[in-house]
Amino acid sequence: MILPIACAQLACTPFDPASNLAKADHFVREAARQGARLILLPEFLATGCAYDRRLRDFAEPLGGPTTRWLRRQSRRTKCWIGAGIIERAGGLFDTFVLAGPGGEVFSYRKQYPAFFERLYFDRGQSVGIFDTDLGRVGVMICWDMVHARPSDAMAGRVDLLLICSAWPAVGGGNFPLYGARGWLDRQPLLRPKALAERLKVAVAYCNMTGPFVTPVPWLGLTYRSVYAGGSSLTDARGRTRGAAGLEETIIVGEVQIEGRPRRSAA
Repeated sequence: MILPIACAQLACTPFDPASNLAKADHFVREAARQGARLILLPEFLATGCAYDRRLRDFAEPLGGPTTRWLRRQSRRTKCWIGAGIIERAGGLFDTFVLAGPGGEVFSYRKQYPAFFERLYFDRGQSVGIFDTDLGRVGVMICWDMVHARPSDAMAGRVDLLLICSAWPAVGGGNFPLYGARGWLDRQPLLRPKALAERLKVAVAYCNMTGPFVTPVPWLGLTYRSVYAGGSSLTDARGRTRGAAGLEETIIVGEVQIEGRPRRSAA
């Protein structure tokens, strides 16, 4: 099956869901107009991200405002649409939600919160594999993609991999991260291709762009950088089918899904 996929790379304002979802609405409409059947949006779509206690204030349950927004967008465009939310469910989770045009809702909780995220987010315990009409869709969130365990668990079990992300470009930040910044800044460009080759499936990677400004816990400092952008579509042979720089943009490309589509359950 040939599947047109869009990655909508946008800048999100911290803790301003109304403006972020209004902007995302424009991107979703344009991606659908360009023929996408699946639209991928970034991690922390509605809230943006800063290491701040307001992460808890803006958390929502699965089925809350952003989930309902995704379902409305999916019904209207007849596209599958996925994005990251801050989920409140006893603890706090960095969660990916995928909504289908038939009312389907699938969710996955990030297994590997990164750095200061571990002060706020609990770890998900399940592998992200959704059995959908499109086939078996694997899901990772940002830092998950550098760990071997999620990809090992998906080997031979997925037909497509989606990665939503809010990965900053730390090399240009106001505090130098000696010894790590080169490696960190390369991963958004290298890991999607490596995972496509490892799993032999197409990979859609959607990162955030724009300013990254956050308090530094305990130190009373503010860290300033930008998100790394670099959203991409890679086919099952590791060939790039579309790529973005740092700009707000939509990339749309067609990829081959080798698996047989399966009926989904909401």
